[in-house]
Amino acid sequence: MSKKEKIIKVASKYFSEVGYDKASLDDVAKEVGVSKAAIYYHFKDKFALYEAVLCSRFGELAKIIDKIDESKPIEALREYIESFGKFLVDKPCFSAIFARELADGAMNMPQSCSKQMSLNLQKLSKILQNGEAENIFAKENAFMVQMMIVTPLINYRTTKKLREVVMANLRDVKNIDVDLEDIIPNLASKIIKALKC
Repeated sequence: MSKKEKIIKVASKYFSEVGYDKASLDDVAKEVGVSKAAIYYHFKDKFALYEAVLCSRFGELAKIIDKIDESKPIEALREYIESFGKFLVDKPCFSAIFARELADGAMNMPQSCSKQMSLNLQKLSKILQNGEAENIFAKENAFMVQMMIVTPLINYRTTKKLREVVMANLRDVKNIDVDLEDIIPNLASKIIKALKC
C-alpha cells in the first residue's frame, strides 16, 4: 500500500469516527507515521483528502452498480439493492461517513462525489423505468426508492450498539433478531414487493 493509500485509509477512519469538522490531519499523520507536510504533498488541504476518501468509495460503488444489466427489472433491482447493501456493510467507515453527510444535509459533500452518486441513481431509474414499461413495477420516483434502500442499510450499519442496548431491555420478545443477519435480501424482497403492480 502506498503512503497516499495509507493516508486515505486512516483518514477514512477519522472522518467516520468524528466527522469532517473534528477530524485532525495531525492525528492522521501521526497514525500513518508521516509528517503533516507529507499529507499536504498528496492533498492540497483537508477537504481534498475528504474528497479523495469519499470519491474513492463512491467510485468503487458506481463501478459495481454499472455492471448490473437492467433489462430484467426484478433481478436487476434485487442485484442493485444487494450490491449497494453489501458495499455499505463491507465498508463500515464509508457507511458512517455517508450517514454523517445525510444527517448534516450533505454540508461537506464534494461536488465530484455527488456526480458519482447520480450515476447510481441513473441506473436505478433505468431499472424502474424498464419495470414500469413491462408492467412489473408501478410508477415510482427513483429518488424515493433510493432512500428506501439507503436509509435502512445505513441505519443497520451504524446502530448495532443501540440495537443491543434496546434488546437488553426487552423481555419475552421472540421475533426480534438484533443482528438482522438477513437484512439485505429481506430488504430487497420487501422493496420489490412494494413496487410490483
